[in-house]
Amino acid sequence: MKDPIVARRYAAALFEVARRDDAIDVVWADLTAIEREMKNSPALRDVFLHPLATQERKIYFADKAFGDRISAATLSFLKLLVRKNREGLLDLCISEYRTLVESLHNQVEAVASSVVPLTEAQSASLVTSLKAMTGKTINLSQKIDPSVIGGVVVRIGDTIIDGSLRGRLRRLEEQLLGATYTERG
Repeated sequence: MKDPIVARRYAAALFEVARRDDAIDVVWADLTAIEREMKNSPALRDVFLHPLATQERKIYFADKAFGDRISAATLSFLKLLVRKNREGLLDLCISEYRTLVESLHNQVEAVASSVVPLTEAQSASLVTSLKAMTGKTINLSQKIDPSVIGGVVVRIGDTIIDGSLRGRLRRLEEQLLGATYTERG
C-alpha cells in the first residue's frame, strides 16, 4: 500500500537528519542515484520490492548495490524502510524529499503537457510566466499528451493550469450549458 502521508513523514525525518549533518544535497544525490539504479535494474527493484523476499535478503542487496556508493545516512534510511516493511514507499519518499529540497532552494517542479514538444523560446516564456506567478525558480519538464489537442497544461504540485484547447472547449461547453435559454414570445 502506498501512503503519501507516511512517505512524507519518512522523507521529512531523512531531511532533518541530512540538515543536522549538513548533507541535504549529498542525500539528494544518493536518492537520485538509487532512483536511477532501481529504474535501470529491474532485478534489483524486484528483489527490493518482492513481498516474499526476507528483510535480510533485501538489506544484503541494498548493501551490495549501494553500500559503497551512498552516504551512511541514506543507506540507513533504506535499511529502515526495509525493517519497517515500508520499502514500497521508496519512490514516494524520494518524491517527497525532492519537494523538501526544492522548497529549501525556493524551487518548484513543473510539468508541461502538450501535443508537441515546446520550443526553447516557448519553454523559456513559460518558465518566466510561472516564475512570476509562483515567485520560485521553476524546474520545467515536458510531457507529450495528445489529449491536450493544442496549447499546454502545466502541473505544479497539486495545482493545474489549463491553457489547452481541450480546456477552453470544456469551459465554453460549461458556459453554454450553464446559460439559461429563454424564449421570446
